[in-house]
Amino acid sequence: MKGAALIANLDKPEVRAIAAEIGRWLQARGIVVYGQRELGVGKPFILGQPLPPVDLAIVLGGDGTFLMAAGMYGPGETPLLGVNLGRLGFLAEVERGELEQALAKLVAGEYVVEKRGMLAARVQRRGERVFAALVLNDVVVTKGPLARIIHLEVAVGSVRIGSYRGDGLIVATPTGSTGYSLSAGGPIVAPNVDMILITPICPHTLNVRPIVVARCTKISVDMKDCGADTYLTLDGQQSFRLERGDRLEITDSKHQTSLVRLKGIDFFEILARKIMENR
Repeated sequence: MKGAALIANLDKPEVRAIAAEIGRWLQARGIVVYGQRELGVGKPFILGQPLPPVDLAIVLGGDGTFLMAAGMYGPGETPLLGVNLGRLGFLAEVERGELEQALAKLVAGEYVVEKRGMLAARVQRRGERVFAALVLNDVVVTKGPLARIIHLEVAVGSVRIGSYRGDGLIVATPTGSTGYSLSAGGPIVAPNVDMILITPICPHTLNVRPIVVARCTKISVDMKDCGADTYLTLDGQQSFRLERGDRLEITDSKHQTSLVRLKGIDFFEILARKIMENR
């Protein structure tokens, strides 16, 4: 490894001290360090602009911070390593107390890069595209705080699969199956399974259940009836206000996010540690 970038949630306690510690450790081993400008570590770069030429980016924070970094840099395929400074941190590979051991593995090249599929979401309004984004976790349609039901019609390919009335809908990747979809009653899916998960949020019909479709499938969601406070949310990081008559189209994206995985740690070990032990 010749170069690394540091990205951080600046609201986390001690994040600047932790970033400085990582920077010193890497620099002492001849690795060029680039730090998000606000951190004051290494050579500065501006978050949101293209990353400097690095072998990987170390993301300090929780899952939200990781998803933010994935949205910015995932399509560029720079590998991302998450260091958990949040509560659950399911996407983070490393806990705070494991940091030095993890850095030693990185420098020794004892890691693998795992590719995670991303979804492309587009909103059509009166025949024109008005919004588009890429997501690693999920695409969510939700209503505001008032108790008005959203009415959605969902199609898989050219086949209409249902009319959904409730609080909304989640369309998730396998990576996103451990996020909001899980809270709404969806299954946990291993990240190497090629599928897309459709999970209703609080449906007002007993026979509505989550549906799994092939990753190559096009999903269409028509806003048949929704209030002025109905929003599309992407990975919990971006939002877009939806209107009655809008069509949301979701497809697999050619882009992928590259995750750094340290050798000897697989998905089910992380699952046991992060979810089963936090019951």
